[in-house]
Amino acid sequence: MQDCFAYKHNSCTALKVRQCEGCSFYKTKEQYELDRQKAIEKILSLDEDKRDYIIKTYYGGKLEVLDDEG
Repeated sequence: MQDCFAYKHNSCTALKVRQCEGCSFYKTKEQYELDRQKAIEKILSLDEDKRDYIIKTYYGGKLEVLDDEG
């Protein structure tokens, strides 16, 4: 499934073994970007302590936010 967000260089970046048929991680690149943006918006809507904890723990202290221009 070459249109999957995780398909790069003839392998899967989401799983150790490439098994595309019926994969529950399958998303198009557009779906992935939309879901990613929704997650960022949710994180940014949290109170400061929770937001900072998540950003430090899961994003190495730096949350990459895309503007409307891309």
